[in-house]
Amino acid sequence: MLLTGLRVGELAQAQWRHLFRDPEGRLGLLVVGKGGKERVVKVRDDLSRLLWVERERKGLPVDLDARDTCPLVANRQGKPYHPRTLHKVIARAAKGAELKKPVSPHWLRHSFATMAALGGAPAFQLQQDLGHARLETSQRYVHWATGLRDSAVDKVGIRLDSGGDGLS
Repeated sequence: MLLTGLRVGELAQAQWRHLFRDPEGRLGLLVVGKGGKERVVKVRDDLSRLLWVERERKGLPVDLDARDTCPLVANRQGKPYHPRTLHKVIARAAKGAELKKPVSPHWLRHSFATMAALGGAPAFQLQQDLGHARLETSQRYVHWATGLRDSAVDKVGIRLDSGGDGLS
């Protein structure tokens, strides 16, 4: 979720058959989002390698197959995770990492959007990748990520001085 921006429910229902290669060889994932709306999310090479390693470890074929209904991310029984279970898995991972703030699947989605905005992703691209209905929702991430870096406060020509009248 951190590398794709998927919602927890989207990850829970993703299947191996939803992976595909575009004409230039990039790996994509067909995602069914809120309201049954479909979108395509790019899968980075580092993430795809992890998916392939996990499939091989389980003795499953790694070829892309439009008929393969195996979950993209499966539990120990090879079944899809329930979204509540994914919440618990992420909470355990956060506890193991000794993070001091509450972590949830949605927190990972927010982190994806914030890091993408910091990296220069425009709001429109975030809207497409995250499946937001409104551009304003995606624009918030750009504002949060760049707000202090590109703040109007730095444009104010008044400087405080620790001595004297306080103005310089």
